[in-house]
Amino acid sequence: MKLSSKLFSRYLLTTLSIIFPISLVATASAAGSTSSLGAIVENGVIFPIVENTELGKIVTTPCNTEIVNNDGEFLETVDVVIDPGHGGPETGSVGANGLVERDLNLIVALLVEKELLSLGYTVALTRRTDLHMPIRQRTAIANSLSPKAFVSIHHNGGAQRRSDDPGTETFHQINSSESKRLAGLLFEEIFESFKNYWVPWVKTVHNGASSRLSEPGRDAYGILRNTPEIPTAIAEAVYLSNPPEAELLILPEVQQVEAEAITRAIHRFISTSDPGSGFKPSFIDGVMTGTGSARGCVDSKYGEDLTVTVAYSNEEFESLTSAAKKAGMSIEEFQLFGVHALDLFLKLDPDSISSDKNISAPTVSGSNVSKVSWPAESQPALARVGRTYGFSSSEVQKLGATLMVFLTSLE
Repeated sequence: MKLSSKLFSRYLLTTLSIIFPISLVATASAAGSTSSLGAIVENGVIFPIVENTELGKIVTTPCNTEIVNNDGEFLETVDVVIDPGHGGPETGSVGANGLVERDLNLIVALLVEKELLSLGYTVALTRRTDLHMPIRQRTAIANSLSPKAFVSIHHNGGAQRRSDDPGTETFHQINSSESKRLAGLLFEEIFESFKNYWVPWVKTVHNGASSRLSEPGRDAYGILRNTPEIPTAIAEAVYLSNPPEAELLILPEVQQVEAEAITRAIHRFISTSDPGSGFKPSFIDGVMTGTGSARGCVDSKYGEDLTVTVAYSNEEFESLTSAAKKAGMSIEEFQLFGVHALDLFLKLDPDSISSDKNISAPTVSGSNVSKVSWPAESQPALARVGRTYGFSSSEVQKLGATLMVFLTSLE
């Protein structure tokens, strides 16, 4: 018989109540707040905080992996978040002269940061180096810092239609008038700054400020779709894929001009009510695939390992050893797996845990000691289960192990 995830998680709670006595003491605490919690900054990398637990701060890494990380400096909010588009294996457009959009986006973003800082704004960049970073992480950073404006910097590719004027596109959220105003100001300033140069420009029919939709009412770009509470816009300045424009964009003085244009647009957006210009009707692009996937993303080593010690009676340890062998796991892996299973079931059906019926804590004493090293990416499961039941890390580890022994015995 195949059970739904919700039925299975309720079966899990019943199983736990069989293994451990039910306590009428309300030990489960409320889930973490959904409001922005700020971020941790360590060596220039921003880790948005997902949840505060007794074990530490659950944050997400550049690859959008949850870890527990208590290092670095706390950052509550900033005025502006700048996103240098692409990164790592996602190169974006590549000019005939070898100029890569991934790198150009970062160069311009760093210049924009310098200009904004000189105006007194606080600024954060989603990446400061060549990092592979999915869209979900970029927007998580912005959402955690609640900026007044969020701008993703790109340079376009693909156009072939000749133009007397520089082809520049900016995109805004379909349901935000402030996002639309930000995109209009970005278009206005970038377009005007490049008009001072003459090259054989190219453009498309989307030249201007508009909304690209995957279906009616739905933003195609995740950067826009995943930040509904923040005025967000994407800037696609001219066409790196056009060789004459690539030759222009490789010049440091032109990169500075573009950065100053983006800075003026952001400053006008925050300090004035200027409407911007270049607005075009929204359009549906049902075939756009986009970039920013987490597939293949590999993180550096972040966070510290945590060693958790649990003691078992002779009978418990014998059962644990036998069950782990039956499952083809080491004793350490078996305990880790049990806690991750508990965490998964809680995510699938959080309502299965009642605040007035909770599992009593298992006894963690005995003559057989087991030490498990928890990597940073496994610690969020340990922290969440502990928060839910009001248990220590050792109690959570034994809870997961005992559950696994019981379930293995049912086969």
